Amino acid sequence: MNNDLYLLIIISTAGVALIIICFILLQVRNQNRLLQKQKQLAATQLEHQKALLHAVITSQEAERERIGSDLHDEVGARLSSLRMLIEKQAAQQQTPEAAYASSMKHMIDDTIYKTRQIAHNLSPHISGRFGFYDAMHNLADNINLSGTIRLSLTVCETGIEGSTAMALYRVLAELINNTIKHAQASGIHITISISDGTIQLYYHDDGIGFTHNAAAIVKGMGWKNIESRLTMIHATWHIPQQNKKGFHLHISTPVKTPAEM
Repeated sequence: MNNDLYLLIIISTAGVALIIICFILLQVRNQNRLLQKQKQLAATQLEHQKALLHAVITSQEAERERIGSDLHDEVGARLSSLRMLIEKQAAQQQTPEAAYASSMKHMIDDTIYKTRQIAHNLSPHISGRFGFYDAMHNLADNINLSGTIRLSLTVCETGIEGSTAMALYRVLAELINNTIKHAQASGIHITISISDGTIQLYYHDDGIGFTHNAAAIVKGMGWKNIESRLTMIHATWHIPQQNKKGFHLHISTPVKTPAEM
C-alpha cells in the first residue's frame, strides 16, 4: 500500500514537473517569437526609413538638377546675349560710353562665370566611366584657382558611379566648405581608392581640428547631411582621436549599394 502511495506521489510530482517544464518551454517559445517579430518590425522600420531617406535625397538631387539647368540655360544664355550686344556697341564708338560699356562687359563676364559655377555645384555632371573622377578634379581646380586654400587630390579613375558617386561628391563638398569656413587651414588632402570592392576615402586638413569629443560634431546641420548621405550608401565613417594637427576623417563604403547591384 505504501509502495503504491509512494509511486503515485512520484508520478504526480513528475506530472506536475512535466507540466511546469512544458509551460516554461511554451513561455520561452512565445518570448522568442515576440522578440523575433520585434526584430523583424525594427528591420522593416529601418528599411522604410532608408527608403524614405533615399527618396528625399533623390528628390533633392532632381531639384538641384532642375535649378542648375535653369541657371545655365536661362540666366546664362540671357547674360551672354546681353554681353554680345554691349560688346558690339562698344566696338562702334570710342567714347566714354564705350569705356563704361567695357566695364559692364567685364561685370557680365564675371556674372556668367559665377552662374556657371552655381549651376555646376547644384548639378555636377557625374556619369559614365570617368564622371566622378572628372567632377572631383574640376572641384579641386575651382578651389585651387580661388586661392582660398590648397587642395591636394588623389582619386582612382574608375569604379565609382551612380548614387555612391553623387553622395561622396556632396559629402566632400560639404567637408571642404566646413574646412574653409571654420578650420583656419591652409591645405586639404583627399585620397580615394578602391580595394576588394570597397571605396576607401581619407580626408585631412591642417587646420585647428576639434578641441572636444568628435561625436559632438554631428550635431550641426552640415554633419547631419553628411551622415544621412553616408547612411544612404551603406558607408561607415570614423574620426580618429584628435592627437595630431587638423581634422581627419576615414570613410569606407561598398563600390555599389545593394540597390545598384
